[in-house]
Amino acid sequence: MRLRTTAVVFAGALALILPTAGQSLADDHSSSDLGTLHYRFVDDEGDARSAQLRPAENDTCYVLTRTSDAEPAVEVSNETESLAVLFDNRTCDGKAARVLEPGQRTQDVEVVSVFFKPVEGEQTGKGDGNAREDQAPEDQARDDQAREDQARDDWEDSESAEDLLDQLFHSIG
Repeated sequence: MRLRTTAVVFAGALALILPTAGQSLADDHSSSDLGTLHYRFVDDEGDARSAQLRPAENDTCYVLTRTSDAEPAVEVSNETESLAVLFDNRTCDGKAARVLEPGQRTQDVEVVSVFFKPVEGEQTGKGDGNAREDQAPEDQARDDQAREDQARDDWEDSESAEDLLDQLFHSIG
């Protein structure tokens, strides 16, 4: 009887996870390359290092690999087709340290994450078909915040589903 209950719980957990996993795989194959963000940072030994980030889509926060609050990127070059909004924290929260337009470069920053936004007049992310140029700036900011909140909620939901599976597999054996 316990095996049957476990199987039902397992099937239910899979039913919750598989639809979102399929969407993630589909997104990976259809994502476009926005270009490259180049950055420099100083490593633990004090040596200057270069790295790059190739964002897949707009309206997404990316952490600059090998950087931290203590060792931020100190030079950034935006070779993408999007605005690069630079932040001094890992969550793209608060006031932006700098905003770089496509082709711009800065050498006097200390940043660890970047949020990519479409250049004014372009469509957002995967494209909802609505140009944002007709929106007031406060409406755009509200929409951006709503998208960021939804992405954070989706992430937390996926973490909860993984915890459920971990508990399920732990109880099985």
